[in-house]
Amino acid sequence: MSRKRRRIQVQIYSKGTDKPKSYSIPLRIVGWWLFGIIIIVSGFVFWLPDNMVNLRNFRIFEIAKEQRSMQSTANKLEKQISEANLQIESGSNLRNKINQLAGISNNPEGSKKIFAGKKNKKEKLPADIEHIKKSLEVLRNMRDSLLANEQYAKSLPLLHPIKRHQNITNRFGLIQDQLTKRELPHRGLDFAVSEGDTVIATGDGIIENVTNQKYGFGTSLEIQHTPRIKTIYSHLQGVLVQTGKPVKKGQPVAIAGKSGSVLWPVLHYEVHYDNQPINPEDYFITP
Repeated sequence: MSRKRRRIQVQIYSKGTDKPKSYSIPLRIVGWWLFGIIIIVSGFVFWLPDNMVNLRNFRIFEIAKEQRSMQSTANKLEKQISEANLQIESGSNLRNKINQLAGISNNPEGSKKIFAGKKNKKEKLPADIEHIKKSLEVLRNMRDSLLANEQYAKSLPLLHPIKRHQNITNRFGLIQDQLTKRELPHRGLDFAVSEGDTVIATGDGIIENVTNQKYGFGTSLEIQHTPRIKTIYSHLQGVLVQTGKPVKKGQPVAIAGKSGSVLWPVLHYEVHYDNQPINPEDYFITP
């Protein structure tokens, strides 16, 4: 006997008075429909997240590529900064060597602080390798020149004339006169001092002249370092050396004060080259 196939009866009623339409659908067909729907739903459930992951992975690859490019650029910058720091350190060592040749004492702790400060600045700013190389070349030429003539090196006015040299109140150029309030040429540097501070010779030389004036620069001292270079120290309270006597670099030569036309203690310091005033700060190679 053949097995009777199961069916599902579906009746559809209209809004009118017509008889309902009746449909008989084999249960097997309904089962296939349900199976097809399940397959479609499963495909969306399992395929769509896969596709999303693939798109996300594609974006991740792009980000990874950008990161590698950025890392490569960062490595190049780090290499340049490292090279710049080595050049700076080399320049610092070279300057210390020049100081030793010129008879200038070094302060290791101060040098470390200065170098640390410069290093921090270089880390913040882009490294200018070419500028550093040119500066080092100038220092090497200076070193060679000093090595060739040690006596000349010691006679150069490379020191600051007073210990508290950071207190510069007026620089080389034009300044306003304290008394007349007019703008006048300023041929040297003014250091704020206390009465009784010690003034030293900035290089080896001979005491050329000592003058005492009631006004103007007051008590002044001149030291001839080379046939072409001399230094002048003014507004002194007193002088510790005699005219015509030799002095050594760093030797005390005067006492700071407020002689002449000034309102408070000050040391006026000038450097002359061929009797023409030049900026003393161009000669300072010590911090």
